[in-house]
Amino acid sequence: MKLQFFLFFIFSSVHFSYSQFGEQLIITEEAIRARSVFAADVDGDNDIDVLSASENDNKVAWYENLDGLGTFGSQKVITNTLVAAVDVFAVDLDGDTDIDVLVASKGVSQFDSKLVWFENLNGQGTFSNEILISDEIQGAISVFAADLDGDLDLDVLSASFSDNTVSWFENTDGMGTFGTRQIITANALSTRDVIAIDIDSDFDLDVVTVSTASDELLWFENLNGMGSFGSARLINADTNGPLSVFTADMDGDSDMDVISNAPADNSVFWYENLDGLGDFGKKNVITQELISAFDVYAADLDNDLDMDVLAVSANDDKVVWFPNLDGLGNFGAMQIISTETDLAYSVYVADINNDTFLDVLSASSVDNKIAWYKNSGVFGVQDFLARSITIFPNPTQDTLAIKAKDITLTKVEVYDMLGRTLLSVKGNVNSLDVSALQSGVLFVTVHTELGVIVKKVIKVL
Repeated sequence: MKLQFFLFFIFSSVHFSYSQFGEQLIITEEAIRARSVFAADVDGDNDIDVLSASENDNKVAWYENLDGLGTFGSQKVITNTLVAAVDVFAVDLDGDTDIDVLVASKGVSQFDSKLVWFENLNGQGTFSNEILISDEIQGAISVFAADLDGDLDLDVLSASFSDNTVSWFENTDGMGTFGTRQIITANALSTRDVIAIDIDSDFDLDVVTVSTASDELLWFENLNGMGSFGSARLINADTNGPLSVFTADMDGDSDMDVISNAPADNSVFWYENLDGLGDFGKKNVITQELISAFDVYAADLDNDLDMDVLAVSANDDKVVWFPNLDGLGNFGAMQIISTETDLAYSVYVADINNDTFLDVLSASSVDNKIAWYKNSGVFGVQDFLARSITIFPNPTQDTLAIKAKDITLTKVEVYDMLGRTLLSVKGNVNSLDVSALQSGVLFVTVHTELGVIVKKVIKVL
């Protein structure tokens, strides 16, 4: 608790300025009840195009990035005959190195739901008619592609809410011929999202999902690396109707943590993978201020080499992000990207304009809108300090060198994990003698004329 207070004091006492996002740039307003947005190079011209799935016009479409800078062409319809298309995913399913399209349609009843894919026939965005993967699923709501059986092609993973089921379908020949449905669980009550990632650090892909009606986040171990899955393992059951799930290394310890949301209590949160084996800690709340958060995502938006969190909220029409302040999963205040969506449903990240900064995409339902927001890469004082001040070596035994480019230091302090001051040196310091300090994690606080920055250092014997 004392450490948490210390870190809060350090970070809350600094004025932060983060990457700045531009105005909403509308790609289309013709995706009627837009539910999903995705980005990939659909036409093979080495820039990022955008795809959408929209429920009320039964449509899956793509939008060409005409100049590689985010000027988009008109809507190109892949299909308008899928009943209630709700999720789109783009990936090479048939091994021919171009991008195909994978879709879940929930249907208007549990009996007209489908999982289908569309082959990119020429690598330039001319697509085949729908190719059925399965029409046995009831209420398909989420689709994902990953190599679940370790044979170097991409299989398909789905979540369906009407039958409470997470299923996978083997790509039997690597060319998009899919096998019969293999059920991972039929007890993920009203599941809404699914993803595949290596949770237990054994180099195969496990499955993570939400059980919305039972307030649970669950994961399933890939027992043999070939798609034989174990029984449900509980991540945590203190959520309130989790709707979306994403995985990323939130605390910099090289294992996969889990991010989720609960629209019922306006929250976004994450759970730490404590041992890298899939044993998870308590809920870490990022925010409780989003009115009906519908989707979450994680990416490094401010180029500081840690994972930030994005979310969209339906009832206050926001697209937002939260900066990871220290790379350890302590998050800053909500940064608003846009309030110009009407019932924001989906968020995605990609470098739309080829400037190396990750831009943000949103899909919103009432205004039928797919839009993007340019990340200008204006990071402000904190990012400037982080890039300009280097402390090395790390780990260290006895001496820390401090290199500051074109910045004058006024004081350097060293704290331990309990927030106790171990060293304090005034002036334009270029080195510290830490040989007398005990081994462990140290926090070096560098005061400058522009502001304060904290660096974490490991002291070894």
